[in-house]
Formats: sequence, C-alpha cells, structure tokens
Amino acid sequence: MSAQMQARWGGAAAAVAVAGLAVYFALVGWDAAQRWATVLGLFVGLAGLWVAVAGLRRGRREAAAGQGVVGSSVGGGVAQVDGTCGNVRIRHTGGVAAPPPTPVPGAPAHPGDGQTVSGSAVGGPVDQVRGTGGDVDIEQGP
Repeated sequence: MSAQMQARWGGAAAAVAVAGLAVYFALVGWDAAQRWATVLGLFVGLAGLWVAVAGLRRGRREAAAGQGVVGSSVGGGVAQVDGTCGNVRIRHTGGVAAPPPTPVPGAPAHPGDGQTVSGSAVGGPVDQVRGTGGDVDIEQGP
C-alpha cells in the first residue's frame, strides 16, 4: 500500500474516531466525558511518543546505509564520496586500466554502515571520502 493511500486511510480512521467520541461524550455527560478524555489523552500521548522514537530510529538506520563495492571485479579504480561540505576533486592520470582481476570469493552480502570495498579485486586506486567539512583533493601523477 502506498504512503498516500495509508495517509488517506489513517485520516479517515481518525475522523471516524473523533466523530464517535464526540457522540459518545455528548450522550454520557460532561463529567464522564472529562474523565474519559483524560485517560484517552494519556494513551494518545504515549502512542505519539512511540511513533516519534520509531521515526528517529528509522531515520538513523537509513542514514547509516553507506556505500559499498562487494564481490566485484574492477579493472580501474573505485571512488566513493559521501556527505562532503565542499569541493571534491579526484584525479588519477596515467596508464590504461588493467583488465579486471578475479574477485575474492566469500564476499559479505551487504556493505555495512560505512564505505566499504570488500570481497572485490580492484586494479586501481580506491578512494573513500566521507563526512568532510572542507575541500578534498586526491591526485596521482604519471
């Protein structure tokens, strides 16, 4: 189910719940309605706190996904750049890329939470730049 459809169903359920509570509170009287509203407010507040904490944890997991080259055979080099706050210039000059080497068997299924090159054979340089607060220059001459 798409997020838009979930939002529509959630909004409809909330509207029905509010209408039902209004009718119920009108039938039972002001004093009983006030007691019920206090108890319901407590549970709604706790549910909101749980949703906020779950959203924060989900955001951290998604942000920590990382970049990875896993179980690959690369004839040239690998450059991974993430979260920089400035200019990044990576320049490798020189010879022609070598034929791809044979990858290393037994590579892990996922790259983890950072920048990784694992279970791979790389014929050139591996440059990994992450979370810098300024300019980054990586150069290799002939």
